Amino acid sequence: MASDVAEVLAGTLSQVLEEAAFLFAEPSAEPPPYAGEVLQARLSFMGDHEGELVLGAPPELCATLAANLLGEDEGGAATTGDDEDAVGELLNMVAGALLVELYGPDAQCLLGLPRVERVAPGQHEGELAGADAVATLVEEEGRRIDLSVRLAGGASR
Repeated sequence: MASDVAEVLAGTLSQVLEEAAFLFAEPSAEPPPYAGEVLQARLSFMGDHEGELVLGAPPELCATLAANLLGEDEGGAATTGDDEDAVGELLNMVAGALLVELYGPDAQCLLGLPRVERVAPGQHEGELAGADAVATLVEEEGRRIDLSVRLAGGASR
């Protein structure tokens, strides 16, 4: 059930954002559109279950993530590359928690390395449209963050 998986995506992303990055975000059926490029991280997993996770957010939100994850003042993350590292690391944390939530603690899944790139909003929206399940959250400053999954064999839980 894609809606069940989307709920698990939203809950896991919200929890990891809160616990690791001190950001509070809620699911949104009507998120704000992206005004510019999207920082997008993707991570494959394989083993008992296979698929790919994609996390996307505006660079400004990724800079906040970087500052919060590293315990630094905000600013400068885009010039040092910390924003890209932060979104990749966040996806890694989400993947670990999500796979346990979806498949249980005994599932054997190997995570690939996060790959991060900057994409146009339309390209990111196309990625979301082709996913098996999507969760979109909006944090307290009105910035959105998307998490999508493509599962080998479709969205089942």
